[in-house]
Amino acid sequence: MIINPQLASLLARFRHANAIAILDAPFPSYPEVETVELILARGIPTIPQVVDVILAEHEVSSVVMAKEFTQAVDATTQADYLAHLGELPIDWIDHVDFKKLVGTCLGIVHTGDPVPYSNVILRWG
Repeated sequence: MIINPQLASLLARFRHANAIAILDAPFPSYPEVETVELILARGIPTIPQVVDVILAEHEVSSVVMAKEFTQAVDATTQADYLAHLGELPIDWIDHVDFKKLVGTCLGIVHTGDPVPYSNVILRWG
């Protein structure tokens, strides 16, 4: 059960064809997109921790990630992060395009994750 009231409220409004971005600590802000700031400290929480909680309560149809993740992050970390996404299909796009797509999301969850390019966009429907 999601306890954070801002996150619970944001997720309650997601419907078919909506998306939510789960972003790492250094990712820029988007003032025009509703943002839930979950950053407590460097590395807390991580993107996989937030994804696990959301996937336990909501059906997600697909994921978008920056393909730079596969180039900038070691294989062990990649495997760990991708394991949290299970069998969800992943659409790999350029980081520049990923940043543009974040601006179209219904909401953003900003984490303390320090892993570069580990950001995910979760899509419903």
